Amino acid sequence: MSASSDYRKSHIDSDKGCSYHKTFSENPYRAMIWGFERRILDRIITEFYPAQEITHLDFACGTGRVLKYLANRCSLSVGVDLSPSMLEVARSDCLGSEVIEADLTRNDILGDREFNLVTAFRFFPNAEPELRQQAMAVLTKHLCKDGFIVFNNHKHTGSSRNRLARLFGRRGFQGMSIPDVKELVTRNNLEVERTYHLCVFPASEKHMLLPEFALRKVEGILARIPALCGFGENLVFVCKRAQVT
Repeated sequence: MSASSDYRKSHIDSDKGCSYHKTFSENPYRAMIWGFERRILDRIITEFYPAQEITHLDFACGTGRVLKYLANRCSLSVGVDLSPSMLEVARSDCLGSEVIEADLTRNDILGDREFNLVTAFRFFPNAEPELRQQAMAVLTKHLCKDGFIVFNNHKHTGSSRNRLARLFGRRGFQGMSIPDVKELVTRNNLEVERTYHLCVFPASEKHMLLPEFALRKVEGILARIPALCGFGENLVFVCKRAQVT
């Protein structure tokens, strides 16, 4: 996906939902990363919502992977996406959640509804800069005063894999840098409260380089070393409203 293309059109094919959903169970690398992401979500719930009800909005929810995982810990669970085929899977898999087909950046049908947990996974680094800003603006609008927006950058351009690609004269993948993320957050009057990192080892879906069990152990160790955050390919950010000084 190039930065100039329209990410809105990327998942609207009639068969996209089923094929996309299967990748997180059938692709060993994606399945492994989703396992690590679940652990991060568990930590976020434990650390940031220790004794309060959670009202959850999952933006660009796709087939409902994140929505379903968090639903039983939320008093309200809402997923929004614009792809009919993706939402067909989500509706069959997330029976306790409200699943809405809409493009909030063009028609914000949520009105004045607010949520204290807003998630957006595998969206921002894929989207073109203008769409990123439009999306973050609408998500901030629906964030409760003391709530948190949790999103990931699974295409961190400063990752070890991208650094190695450039070292050997290759272009590497496009996505977002840490300064890109900070600019997006700051522009919407947010600040990063916590950052988690994954995928420090320069593997990929097509080239894992190590057996799965070994890569899982290596990544588990590297994810616990804060100094390696800047080398992770998948960064998860917990953001809150910026403090007024």
